[in-house]
Amino acid sequence: MSKQVSVRYLMALAWPAILEQLLLTMATYVDTAMIGALGYRATAAVAVNSSTAWLIMGILTALGVGYSVQVTHGLGAKDFDWARRASHQALVGALALGGLLMVCFALLSRHVPVWLGADEEILADAQAYLFCYAMGLPFYALLNVFSAVLRCSGDTKTPLYVNTGANFINVVLNFLLIFPEREVVLAGRTFRIWGAGLKVAGAAIATSASYVVASLVLMAVMFTRPSPTRLSVGGPYRPERSILLRAMRLGFPVALERVAISSGQLIMTRFVTSLGNVALSANHVAVTAEAMSYLPANGISFAATTVVGQEVGAGEEERARRYGDLAGWLGLLAGVLGGLLLFLPAVPLARLFSRDEEVVLLAAAMLRIVAVSEPMFSLSIVLSGVLRGAGNTQAAFI
Repeated sequence: MSKQVSVRYLMALAWPAILEQLLLTMATYVDTAMIGALGYRATAAVAVNSSTAWLIMGILTALGVGYSVQVTHGLGAKDFDWARRASHQALVGALALGGLLMVCFALLSRHVPVWLGADEEILADAQAYLFCYAMGLPFYALLNVFSAVLRCSGDTKTPLYVNTGANFINVVLNFLLIFPEREVVLAGRTFRIWGAGLKVAGAAIATSASYVVASLVLMAVMFTRPSPTRLSVGGPYRPERSILLRAMRLGFPVALERVAISSGQLIMTRFVTSLGNVALSANHVAVTAEAMSYLPANGISFAATTVVGQEVGAGEEERARRYGDLAGWLGLLAGVLGGLLLFLPAVPLARLFSRDEEVVLLAAAMLRIVAVSEPMFSLSIVLSGVLRGAGNTQAAFI
């Protein structure tokens, strides 16, 4: 008879990922608040690109799934050579796809905001933001893929530490790059702080720079820390047909899933943009604030992918099913709590990100509407992670 599943083991893997998501969300909150301090037009310039950014992140998430699930299956089956080869080829895949996306969206940066309906008063800022954001995509690809590989090998703490550092760098650079040189009063003393005054473009540069630093740190970890997934200079980087095809089989449905979701977001952004910059800003504020409600589900989902994947790799299908059930219940509970966190303090939450009262009230109304869906949304996030761990990425797409 199979051994009992362990809530403690699942949560031991989940809590660093949950904390990582929390810190990432806090950094996003600070980012949005800093941009919001420039006015609703600046928020709108970022907002018009948000659905495009989600599309890009979704595609790179699919790449991470394609390689990291192979790693967790290899480790579960004690096939350490397969896990090692998959982690090496993940590096090549990340650089190739990240570089392709960088070129593509750098070339399209002048056109995408126009296609999404940005008006003249925000168009230049929106174009500059997307171009600067695109420049960091190869590094974001590395960060995303190796974070996934480490989580699926059971190390959820290293991505926590590295991504926390990236968030800190992003906030500091935002402070220096968004605003012009200015005087700050601290403890009764006046200090003059240098600032580049790049406004919206400064926020994108800060984000890309944080990706560069974090990805290089994570690469150093992958090359130096002893583990079955450790990278080596002369490692097996030549793409292997079996690993590449399996990465495509696992990752392509995830990419289609993210494209399907992001296509809906792109169409909705086009609709919202037609309502004016206040509505566009309110939508961005609400979407940013909503991230708080499902971050525990993301952490549980990462842990579920790891645990279920290792049990499937080891041939323990019944234990894998039990861990899937347990993760689902935890995700549903997290969604209920997340919905309450959105509904009850909706107005103060929206006010964190905008000084415009019209934007705040509209965003708060949106938060109260979306709060109702959070339990089932969180459940769907967790169950997608369960299915990915089992190697079934098609079901979530369908």
